[in-house]
Amino acid sequence: MQTKTPFRKKLSVACYLGFHILLVSAAIGWGAVRFHSWEEQKQLPQIRLNPLKVTPLYDRPSIVSDEDLAGVLYRLRPQFRGTTPRINHVDHALRFWGIEATFDDPKSLSGIEMRDILLDHRSFNQVWGEKSKPLLVQNQYGIKPRVQDGLASSSHEDHTLATLAEVGTPADYPVVTPNGETTLAAMIQETLSSFSLNQLEYEWSTLVFALYLQSPQDWMTTEGQLVNFDLIAERIMRQQPTKGVCYGKHRLHALVMLLRVDEQAPILTDQGREKIILYLKNITALLVKTQAKEGYWDKNWDGRKLELSSEKSFTPRARRILATGHAMEWWALAPEEVQPPEETLKKAGHWLVNSIKAMPESEIKSSYTFLSHAGRALALWRGKFPSQVDISQQDQ
Repeated sequence: MQTKTPFRKKLSVACYLGFHILLVSAAIGWGAVRFHSWEEQKQLPQIRLNPLKVTPLYDRPSIVSDEDLAGVLYRLRPQFRGTTPRINHVDHALRFWGIEATFDDPKSLSGIEMRDILLDHRSFNQVWGEKSKPLLVQNQYGIKPRVQDGLASSSHEDHTLATLAEVGTPADYPVVTPNGETTLAAMIQETLSSFSLNQLEYEWSTLVFALYLQSPQDWMTTEGQLVNFDLIAERIMRQQPTKGVCYGKHRLHALVMLLRVDEQAPILTDQGREKIILYLKNITALLVKTQAKEGYWDKNWDGRKLELSSEKSFTPRARRILATGHAMEWWALAPEEVQPPEETLKKAGHWLVNSIKAMPESEIKSSYTFLSHAGRALALWRGKFPSQVDISQQDQ
């Protein structure tokens, strides 16, 4: 005869099964949420059509007079018309002068002509010839300029793209490659896809993201790194101050740009913003302390012993213009709370003006990339972009 299962035992089994069904359902539900979250994180941020614009904050005639500014900028015209203009000169000059720039000087390229060389393979071929490697190439992630591969390539990772962002190039601007036509958005997508926090240079990638990305959301790199602007800023501030391109000054500029973009479209947490401001205040205090009595800084602007073993190609004046011009440029865009005393800025501005006036044409040509930052800095301190300064009377 079959023995009946007691009621309590049946209830216990039912509860046990129900509990485990709930656990399994919860696990499946949590897994679905996690999968959805993972898929969202893998989605790259949307790109805004027009990049944000960071404009000058100050107008200080005590740093550079109208007359001196016009004289300096006249000497720094982009006289690159002809064959084989160095691409790092072209993209520096475009960033310096902007798309709007035009010149009476027949040797000087306009802003539009410079942009065409960078984004239209046909224009590139006209100046570099069909036998040259193209500037725009295809990789596994998309279209990008060749980097550090000779004079017909970009000088730094994402430098050319950051230049195009800073001069206001819209994301739907046409790009002509050797294989056909696309848009600038394809180049921005390539940078988003290939970016790594461990890449050698990340200063210009930071500018591209800050100016073009539509929202401050975290995103997942193809290496599985979760990235946001607080994290990028932490990466920038982790490095020894003078290490990096141009004695570390491009990293400082990138931090300032994050602050200025954050004022227009928040991309930083409050804590992240405070960290950047404190860091830049400390950098400013260091620069005030190490400024030479003549007004310049050198490669060792952090006060360490000057090491020149890797600087044999630079004259002392070129090194100092590099260090001083870059410092004055990021300060010209920085908020008031990280500014140095007025006297520090005046001494640096006057030293830059006098040094550039004294340079022979040959040295201006060889040091043009450094000088582009110095010239742009002086214009910014008068509340203008260089193309807004009238230099037409300088050749009379």
